[in-house]
Amino acid sequence: MEYQVTEKNRRDWSEKDLKKHIVDQRKYLWRTSTIERIASWLDLGSCITAVDVGCGLGYLGWTFWQHYGCGSTYIGVDCSIKLLREAQETKQSWSEGGKAYFANGSAYAIPLPDESADWTMCQTLLMHLEFPRDALKEMIRVTKPGGVIMCMEPDNISSSLSMVSNSVHSPSIEEKLAQFKMQLIWAEGRKKLGRGDWGIGTKVPGMMADLGLINIDALNNDTPRFVHPPYETEIQKYGIEKMRENIKDKDDDTKKLLWKRYRECFLAGGGSLSTYYRYMKSVEARQKEWETIVLEQLENSSYYHGISGSHFFCIRGFKPEK
Repeated sequence: MEYQVTEKNRRDWSEKDLKKHIVDQRKYLWRTSTIERIASWLDLGSCITAVDVGCGLGYLGWTFWQHYGCGSTYIGVDCSIKLLREAQETKQSWSEGGKAYFANGSAYAIPLPDESADWTMCQTLLMHLEFPRDALKEMIRVTKPGGVIMCMEPDNISSSLSMVSNSVHSPSIEEKLAQFKMQLIWAEGRKKLGRGDWGIGTKVPGMMADLGLINIDALNNDTPRFVHPPYETEIQKYGIEKMRENIKDKDDDTKKLLWKRYRECFLAGGGSLSTYYRYMKSVEARQKEWETIVLEQLENSSYYHGISGSHFFCIRGFKPEK
């Protein structure tokens, strides 16, 4: 099968706002103790070859380095030359004791020979692909018999159903159902437009099994997402800082682009223009008021939002020995 990489199914993650998003999102994405548990669970060791597909700036490489890096080779593969250049410039800061390389390539055609990796991995990659199964098949191809494939992917559809308490607004059942319906229609349109499956996290184990992997298992991300006075932890302080930035430094052009992309997916999923504009109008009518309240409450340390369940998984499968 030939894959046509077009604007409909590819975003340039080196763009300023998108790059900032992936950097910010990863700062407190996994607990150190969870990374240690995953490394043990994967049975990582020294002197291995690790391949990171959709590597971006090499986040997985340096996050796990202390658990596999001694005498090992890390190869990051990404379609963005801009991100790879920056990753290349910073690799010396984390790859001591081993080697780190970066290669430009597609997840559908990883530029490596068959059975060349002991550990092949990705994070939040499959959720953005039009053909995630075929990318996973490629990851299996480059993995040695007995090697491990690791995919860190979310189920954001389930996350949107999580009931999160906060100090600003408690949505009614009708509001929550309407919001979830909009999300389902949008997510269906996103898939139809080739922009990926927003709920792929729970489907990856089945995909792995269909492609012949064994000893398939999954761990849940245990990093809590809550903010509560007196905001003592580093992750809470960082979360508050990001909230203030998002409210005060909102770019109108970026906002319009996001709404445009949302509208495209919503219509592709079977939604109507009238429903879209009605929903957008209701959101915009509340948004400014809520943001004002949030800023006021943050100033007097009364803002809070509660913990929601995590739907972000680390899924592993082993390639059978020959």
